[in-house]
Amino acid sequence: MIRSLILSAMLASLAGCVSVLKQPEAPDAYYRIGPMEPAHKLGATVTIREPDASRIFSGRTIAAEDESGGLRIVRGVQWTDNATEMMQGALLDSLSGEGEFAAQPSDSAGPAQYELNWRISDFTLSGDEARCRLDATLVKGRTRTVVSQTNFATTALALDGSNAARAKALTDAGRACISDLAAFIVAETAKTP
Repeated sequence: MIRSLILSAMLASLAGCVSVLKQPEAPDAYYRIGPMEPAHKLGATVTIREPDASRIFSGRTIAAEDESGGLRIVRGVQWTDNATEMMQGALLDSLSGEGEFAAQPSDSAGPAQYELNWRISDFTLSGDEARCRLDATLVKGRTRTVVSQTNFATTALALDGSNAARAKALTDAGRACISDLAAFIVAETAKTP
């Protein structure tokens, strides 16, 4: 009987602790990078892998760099999905092709003539400036030999200092990076028959 009283008291005290935990705040708005219009026509088959990125750039949160160089989560705004998945989807959207010439995600079946390995090295806000930087390596599909390596950096300015305007600027910077990367893929794959 004493055991059951002690156990009941312990469970009641644990239940009280759980109820005082702060619930996560729901963001005021969600943002996305895609969908993008197919603006770059492929002449080859390319596998597009999901980009690598540090945790702070790859998740759903949006980060801003302060004056001391520290990164902080921007409150009230969030991505609709993981940033790396959105970037991969936006790149797939922006590449058009017909028949055997197409961009495909890495989890699709079939060999490709080329494969894109890439990394998001910066995807942050700094004040009212949004920054995106991508590092890309295009390799031949079967031999894995490097065809070309490059990086792209774009910026966009927020229309005002609100977190919503800053998040919108970050989507613009991300879309510009994706467009530059898509143009690079089309140009490099067109060089070899």
